[in-house]
Amino acid sequence: MAARMKGPEALGDGLRGLVNPVTLMLVGLVVLVGVIPFVAALALYQMHDRAERDEAVADARRTATLLLRSFEQSIAPVDLLLLNIASTYDASASPVQVHTMLRSINLPPAVLQVTITDKAGMLIASSLPTDGMEQKDLSGREYMRAYLGREAVHAGLSIGKPVLGLLSKKWGIPLARPLVDAEGRFAGVAVASYAISDFIDFYKQLRTEDDMLIALVGRDGIVRARAARATSFGEDVSASRAFRQTIANGAVVYDEVSVFDGVARVGYAVASTKYPILVTVAHSLAAVEQRSKEFRAAIWSTAIGLSVALFIVALLAGRYLKLQKKLKANEVQALARQREANVLEAISRVPGVAVMHVTEAGASEVGTAADPTLSPLVRRYLASGRFRNLVRGLKEPQLRDEHLSDGTSELEVEMVVAPLQDIDRAASPGQGGDMVVFAVDRTQRRMEENKLYQMSKLASLGEVATGLAHEINQPLGVIRLAASNALTGLKVGLPPDHLAGKLDRIIQQTVRMSRIIDHMRIFGRKSEEQLQPSQPTQAVEGALQVVGAHFRLDEIEVNTMSEPHLPDVLCRQDQLEQVIINLLQNARDAINERRAALGEHFAGRIAVRVAGEARIGAPEQVLIEVADNGGGIPEEVVERIFQPFFTTKPPGKGTGLGLSVSFGIIRDHGGSLSVRNGSEGAIFSIRLPARLAAPALIGASAEIVQG
Repeated sequence: MAARMKGPEALGDGLRGLVNPVTLMLVGLVVLVGVIPFVAALALYQMHDRAERDEAVADARRTATLLLRSFEQSIAPVDLLLLNIASTYDASASPVQVHTMLRSINLPPAVLQVTITDKAGMLIASSLPTDGMEQKDLSGREYMRAYLGREAVHAGLSIGKPVLGLLSKKWGIPLARPLVDAEGRFAGVAVASYAISDFIDFYKQLRTEDDMLIALVGRDGIVRARAARATSFGEDVSASRAFRQTIANGAVVYDEVSVFDGVARVGYAVASTKYPILVTVAHSLAAVEQRSKEFRAAIWSTAIGLSVALFIVALLAGRYLKLQKKLKANEVQALARQREANVLEAISRVPGVAVMHVTEAGASEVGTAADPTLSPLVRRYLASGRFRNLVRGLKEPQLRDEHLSDGTSELEVEMVVAPLQDIDRAASPGQGGDMVVFAVDRTQRRMEENKLYQMSKLASLGEVATGLAHEINQPLGVIRLAASNALTGLKVGLPPDHLAGKLDRIIQQTVRMSRIIDHMRIFGRKSEEQLQPSQPTQAVEGALQVVGAHFRLDEIEVNTMSEPHLPDVLCRQDQLEQVIINLLQNARDAINERRAALGEHFAGRIAVRVAGEARIGAPEQVLIEVADNGGGIPEEVVERIFQPFFTTKPPGKGTGLGLSVSFGIIRDHGGSLSVRNGSEGAIFSIRLPARLAAPALIGASAEIVQG
């Protein structure tokens, strides 16, 4: 019994051995490898077929565009000739005089003749001999029917249907323009007949295959010249889908079967924007597909050979890949670490840059320190508890601006903190993992920006000097008049009260002059680094005190409006005033330019508004808006308005630094400067965090919002 059971059990064990998972996986791999080449061949064939069609369309597009440009260049001299005839035509001239004038014109070679008709369509004269043809009636011509019976005529060039010349006895395309008499009424038509053969011969030379199509078609759907296997003209293609789409869109891919010769073609059609004409260039679809068939034969034979080769390779590759997998992973990881080390080493050698590797044990410098001041400050900061709190849970690179100091050195540093992750394990970043820190010393850049700001401020001082002279001249006049009145009263024996009143007025005016001069002295000094609490309305008042005289001299009305009980902002007031002055001066320039265009009667207006602005989920901020009626900023340049050295002013009237410096000042105060166009002009908006919100926002990046 046991012997009889041994055979079936052995057979079952053998079958199970044949269908084990490894065998099934190997069989699946072999089948997959055998199928891949054929699938790839089919995909490549379809891609090649599409590529051939796209290439045919692209070639047709290039050719059609060049032919359209060639047509426009060929027609332009003829159009200019007709314009000259129309501008110099004398309706009272005799036919002999007109004929003499036409015979004196040096016509382009392709122009068969130029003729002049009167307003009734009767032939007046031609550039060809007109013996016995002077009374020929041309009123039935298409170009005459467009003008007969009309008081007003359009000035565009008319490109008519092909006609057989009565005098030249040759087929031509009539190019016509209307003539007017001294009172501006229709007086006839000037017509130049352009030889159709000139276009057809040229198109025949450009064709690269028998069934390739090149056609010149008018907007009325009538073919002016057509070159395919046979040449022709005069056919009506107005019912063609490609023609209708070209008229509607200006250009379209041509993909249809011709109703004239039954050939399917693919190409491109483009309409002229200068003349009522369009050009179609199309390749035979059969020729395009023939190239794809040749490629298909080559790709299928390649696929068969590749399938056999891959079948053999797949049998050998399985074991080889398994043996090499672990070694390859180790090599990749070692190479990646070496490359990272080389890159970080190179970066660390750049002056003003420090690269630190941060682990749980502490921070260590990568490479050789190029800056002996920066590295110790950065290492000290990375060891602080503040840094550990900031990067806890960090999953993505973070950009931060920090002020580092050790009591003797103080640097402004821009840091990029990036978490690291091993290649062979998915360690969760930010959970005690390693990270790399790139620190860049921005102290020198900040000093240069401050110098640029100071230069801009001094330039503004020079610009407002004239206005300040006018502003100080007013109290001087009051002082002179009060002193004169006091002296007169003293001579005539007026009571002491009269003299005291005059002296009080003199004191008031000297105080006013002192306040203006003190403000300008403060405005001209270098800014303090420390931010101070300030009322935004005081900054507006200070700015208007500096430049207010200019606006009165320019007869520009400045209105200010502010909400009561506004919170303070932390700022450098002279810098904030500089920004407001820049915005006011730009508004004045825009108004003066618009006034120069519209006339002296234009009333310039500037509105300055100061208000509080609440934000959802964030502290309150203060808004300062400067709006003018100077016409606004062109939409195509509004996104570039804050770029350094970009200006819309004429050469010599602007450096392009004012708005760029202003944007940097507001950004350094933790706020934003934006612009949008209103109904009458530009509206610049300054947003600054209120005093309670300022400490958390100073130093953060401000996002520019452009309206």
